[in-house]
Amino acid sequence: MNRPIVAIALGFALIATLGVSLAPLFLKPPMVPCTHLSAPVHFTRVDSREMKFFRGTRHFPVVEYSYVVSGQRYSGTRIFCTEEGEVSLDWNKVDRFFEDARRGAGVVAWFPPDSPASACISILSEFSYSMLSNTSPQCRAG
Repeated sequence: MNRPIVAIALGFALIATLGVSLAPLFLKPPMVPCTHLSAPVHFTRVDSREMKFFRGTRHFPVVEYSYVVSGQRYSGTRIFCTEEGEVSLDWNKVDRFFEDARRGAGVVAWFPPDSPASACISILSEFSYSMLSNTSPQCRAG
């Protein structure tokens, strides 16, 4: 076997392997467009109302919040990002959200990019009632 040919082939194989393994360090992954953008909220009202259920009475959060998108201030009260109707609640998540809202935690509202006035804070699994620290910078409103 000819040693120079083997050495050249091994050199090409080594360069190809290094190139493939180092490519993720230098190439950015493709950007996935955000279906919703997020903006941090400032709670202006945090209250509760009693709701009767088959297992008793629970306190349900009633909130008002404001948020800023592109220098414009908006306000909202929606905490569900789904249509009105029957929803299945995780009461532990509802209670945690109520406590976070009362202490002014960094919660975000979600809205379609073309409709910043229609924001909501999802306490259901749809957006996972996000804290600002857990949201992708890519999908934050400017």
